[in-house]
Amino acid sequence: MNNLKYDEIKIRENSMDGECHDKEFVVVNPTRMCQPMGAVQAMMGLKNVMPLIHGSQGCATYMRFQLIRHFREPIEVASTSLNEKTVIYGGEMNLLKALKNISEKQNPEMIGVMSSCLTETIGDDVEGIIRKFEDVNIGEDLPAMVSIPTPSYAGSHVEGYDKAILSLVEYFARKSVPNNKINIILGNLSPSNVVEIKEMMNDLNVGSILLTDTSENLDAPLSEETLELHKFGTSLEELEDTANSNATISVTKHNDSGAKYLEKIFDVKAISGLMPVGLRNTDIFINNVCNAMGIDIPDKIIRDRGRLSDVLVDAHAYNYRRKVAIFGDVDMVIAMARFTYEMGMIPKIFCVGSESSRFKEDLNELDEDMGYKPIALENKDLHDFEKVLEDNPVDIIIGNSYGASIADKFRIPLFRVGFPIFDRIGAQRISFIGYNGGINFVDAITNMILDFYYDEEGYKVENKELSFDPQGFDEFLLES
Repeated sequence: MNNLKYDEIKIRENSMDGECHDKEFVVVNPTRMCQPMGAVQAMMGLKNVMPLIHGSQGCATYMRFQLIRHFREPIEVASTSLNEKTVIYGGEMNLLKALKNISEKQNPEMIGVMSSCLTETIGDDVEGIIRKFEDVNIGEDLPAMVSIPTPSYAGSHVEGYDKAILSLVEYFARKSVPNNKINIILGNLSPSNVVEIKEMMNDLNVGSILLTDTSENLDAPLSEETLELHKFGTSLEELEDTANSNATISVTKHNDSGAKYLEKIFDVKAISGLMPVGLRNTDIFINNVCNAMGIDIPDKIIRDRGRLSDVLVDAHAYNYRRKVAIFGDVDMVIAMARFTYEMGMIPKIFCVGSESSRFKEDLNELDEDMGYKPIALENKDLHDFEKVLEDNPVDIIIGNSYGASIADKFRIPLFRVGFPIFDRIGAQRISFIGYNGGINFVDAITNMILDFYYDEEGYKVENKELSFDPQGFDEFLLES
């Protein structure tokens, strides 16, 4: 789809007033991925669990391909491998065989069964097939089997992650003894960002259950062991214990369905917050934890906040008034917009691949704080993003690797965050969460600006966009 011309992807239609208008009817270079991708990422943070895609072989292959080239780690995703025959007659037999093979050969503690657009369209009763398998094999030591509805034609990987967490707590959560912990729903964060969350909780001296913990599974040491189930991450016992925590904090507003369920069924307080990026949002996260646990903010946290404030002042001269365009997941875009504004930049263009009332609310609040309205593209793709950039130049783009060609076209730097990042090494070690992650972010993006817009002595290069050599820009992209 990427090499279609703009005019080739539009049709003409007559409106009610008789005028002729353009109407886009396809997506070119989307800013989101399908629901099963998000659900698989949630499964990657669980201990001794096998994700199973009930769909065609290509669905699981696509998941493995994207995850492997982003995390540079071996990824195991099973498939029921539906074909033309099973599409006509249903995929029940394939799913039964897959459950049997995984149970006997992999011996996981849990199998997470995710539907696809194919199985949702033909109407397979995934949960009913799972119950049938359990009835046939009654008395045997079977793994837990959780059905996660993730049709690829609806929603995005953000909703897929949310549905996975909801399905997990619905299946496992059991009320017992209070544990004096906080459940934290992470969303599609990098392992390094998960580490930052864990370190903040340690500094606060608060126990936590992470939903889910990818920090060790997707940033693992080199091992000679063959591909097998993950040995680390959130355990099934911890999933059961989520019903006994003091509160559940979702660090992204679009992944809080599990928190709402735990509050409704087990009276565990649900807190749906902003992604803790930058000063303001991290302050909110810290205060939410402290209020839920009835504790004061420790000196270590206050010191880290002061260090981030100092870094913002140090970098201000280079970042001030730099125009920024941001694309990606809705929560990440809003968080990055506010943080870059704290850095003295001008968040000018936002692009997200879905529509959300919460995004609109956060955007309106940000507009009031900044005193101006940025260009916001909802339910749009990178083709739309590129078209807006043609008439609204910026100094830097923030987003994943799919924005590289756009940055190349406009001869401006791309700061890579989000998923996927496949043209650089170390995507799993990119951190911007919390005060310490914020320090890393400010250092990295400021140094990129220095490399691009300043000479070797630190003097600003005027008319950079006019004098910059395209070949040199390609070399810059390889080095940045």
